[in-house]
Amino acid sequence: MNKPVQPVFLILFLIVVPFLIYAFLQIRSLEEDEEMANAVYEKQMETVLFSLNQYADDMMSQWVRRLSNAQAPISKNAFDLTLGNESIQMLVLREMATKNDSICLNDYVVKGENAQQVINTWYDQKDSTLRRLTTYLAAGFQKIQPAEEWLPIDGLKTDQTGITAMVYDKDSVLYNALFILEPTYWVEQILGSKMQEIDQDDFRLVVYKQDEDVRPPVFLYQTDSFNIARSSVRKPLWILPDTYLAIQPKGESYTDIIKSRSRNNLYFLLFSLVTVLVGTLLVIRSIRSTLKIAQLKSDFVSNVSHEIRTPLALIRMYAETLMLGRLSSEEKKKHYYQIIHHESGRLTYLVNNILDFSRIEANRKTYQFENKELNELVETIHTNFSHYFEENKNNCELNLSPNPIPISVDPQAFEEALSNLIENAIKYSNGNDAIEVLTYLEGEFACCSVKDHGGGISKTAQKHIFDKFYRVEGALTQKTKGTGLGLSLVKHVMESHQGEVTVDSKPGHGSTFTLKFPLTHS
Repeated sequence: MNKPVQPVFLILFLIVVPFLIYAFLQIRSLEEDEEMANAVYEKQMETVLFSLNQYADDMMSQWVRRLSNAQAPISKNAFDLTLGNESIQMLVLREMATKNDSICLNDYVVKGENAQQVINTWYDQKDSTLRRLTTYLAAGFQKIQPAEEWLPIDGLKTDQTGITAMVYDKDSVLYNALFILEPTYWVEQILGSKMQEIDQDDFRLVVYKQDEDVRPPVFLYQTDSFNIARSSVRKPLWILPDTYLAIQPKGESYTDIIKSRSRNNLYFLLFSLVTVLVGTLLVIRSIRSTLKIAQLKSDFVSNVSHEIRTPLALIRMYAETLMLGRLSSEEKKKHYYQIIHHESGRLTYLVNNILDFSRIEANRKTYQFENKELNELVETIHTNFSHYFEENKNNCELNLSPNPIPISVDPQAFEEALSNLIENAIKYSNGNDAIEVLTYLEGEFACCSVKDHGGGISKTAQKHIFDKFYRVEGALTQKTKGTGLGLSLVKHVMESHQGEVTVDSKPGHGSTFTLKFPLTHS
């Protein structure tokens, strides 16, 4: 790596790495914040469900306390309680000592034939439950719990559920109270108003029944249209079997809002990261390009110095020889004059290229367009290069179109463009002396091509050969000096003439450069 590049990469490293670390920590922080917020929000909704469960338990405790009211017999209290609450279908009081049952029915049901059998079966299966409830009551804690594994009684409404509790009458006789409820009535009567009160705080609540073998839930009561598939919190209803309380926010849930905000923050963070990385890459690319151009300019100065020094040395050497009168042969003198003339022409060509490039860079390059015939221009330039062809032992074949080709062109600019192509063909012919210059029509374009049989140009290099200062890397180009300006000048000339320059080349098969001018119509 070049020494000037190392500090640049170090600076960029110091910028990008802390940002990447910060991005990683922010992503971790967003995840932790989201988890914490979700936990807090779920706790809040669980608190609401707990309060509803507690409220339902308190209301049922009031029923049980009414049964043990000392001002009336327990049977009278049970009768009044049953008729006063539509949700109670049947109330069974079993005296634990004698196992005698007193049954109170609401006025909209009848006692089925299997009622006593179902009641006895349930009590026979729940001895342990009844003993546990009795223990709680003896300790001063009256526990109410679901009457699980209840079998339906004929004559009552089909939808039946039960709760049970132990209670003393006014004479301290122990009874078990078994409430057979219609769950929909019970939820509406006991929990409905409380659920509606909570619903005003932008929550949706539902009580639903769902057995293990029954997948679709049966909604007993809901404060608003409840979507069971959406994010929600659910808890079992303490005193009813297979019954659940569920809660979800109206509109977008807090969890969804947190996720959305976290996601947006993450997207922004990733966008910022990508922006920084892209910016970093662009900066690196720009710096590398700048350094490359600087290197190319340095090579350009070196190449130009060599290009100027060689003809100057020849001109000076041959001029001194002529001045000292060391040549007696007129033919030898003429040859020296020709060399001096040719090398001065090379200098003129080189200086013109540099001046043209300077004008193009300063946006001061102008063109004087004239209507010309392409064949005549090409033939004149080919003739001017005849001495150059002889000197380099090149056989340049000229193939002109049989028909006149009129174009609008700056003659001097055209000469510069075509001369650059011919000089390159001579330079890079790779020992093959065959060069071809031809003109032809292609659609609405007048074309002039220069074809050589040199080493050719790779596809990768073809993308850059028209860039200023660019020179193809290779053994031949290392031996052949040049400024790297010629093809960039050709490209500018062609673009200024509303045309283009193209290249068709394969490594080892030579190259064909073509100048395409728009035709002028008389």
